[in-house]
Amino acid sequence: MAEAGGEAADGEAGSVEGPDDGATEGAADEGRASGADPLLAWTLASFHAATLVVGPVLLLYAVDALGSLLQGVRTVTGLGLYLALWVLTWWTNRRWLAATDLRGLRGTVVPGATWGAITGVGFLLVLLVAVGVIVREPLLVAALAVGGMPVSALVGALAGAGFAVLDLLIVEAGRRLAGGERAEAGSVGRSEPPS
Repeated sequence: MAEAGGEAADGEAGSVEGPDDGATEGAADEGRASGADPLLAWTLASFHAATLVVGPVLLLYAVDALGSLLQGVRTVTGLGLYLALWVLTWWTNRRWLAATDLRGLRGTVVPGATWGAITGVGFLLVLLVAVGVIVREPLLVAALAVGGMPVSALVGALAGAGFAVLDLLIVEAGRRLAGGERAEAGSVGRSEPPS
């Protein structure tokens, strides 16, 4: 049984390392490109999307403009926009995590700003579709697209860089805590030296 398992393992290893299969290499490249930790990508995407929604809502509430905005947005539209933002943030977070090891500031922030800009432009396109469907004013949509592209890219880049710094601090704190727990577990399991 163990031999069969070993043969199977050898066969799997051979299929991965075989030079004759370009599709395998392509799949491996794709896996590396989006091979970020799924739980970490999901958690960060949820954190980023929630923050991007809660922050502006609190700001609008503080200036007493939230009520008038909510009157013009249907629940289905708001939920759809939030889901679109979450999916877009999840996708860009996976690419960002694949481009960084979350260890150096520059190597984390630069990809964060890049994918943040892509997130900003992508969500602007979602907003333009929603505005086009609701308002049905092509000229308004075109004007928003022309004026909104550089603004959304800049805002997205700044937000992406900020989130990258914050995520780097959070992940580093987690690493330190995990390292401390492993050290404590090692000291508990270590036997006392003979006297």
